Amino acid sequence: MVWVKDIDSLCDFLGYVILRAPNRFPVEDYLPADEQMTLDKAFSEIRTGLSFVDPEVAGVEKRKILLDLLDASYLAYQRGGDIKGAHLLQKFEGMIFKS
Repeated sequence: MVWVKDIDSLCDFLGYVILRAPNRFPVEDYLPADEQMTLDKAFSEIRTGLSFVDPEVAGVEKRKILLDLLDASYLAYQRGGDIKGAHLLQKFEGMIFKS
């Protein structure tokens, strides 16, 4: 299942992951077991969603920083650093969606 289809759904999905990662993703009764959300799937979706970010918002150098933040967040979650993982993901989000 594709969760991120455009820039708006990327924004929504980031909020979902920040609230639910690493292991509080709800079980969706309409999805088979192999399609349920996991930390790995969530970060894969975010990586894919980065392609929807306008190059003027995130050029080559900024994309490298974004990918580094994404990797650091994922690693923090894997190591049990839920708060650090969420903060890094929020920083990632803030670099794309400025309030």
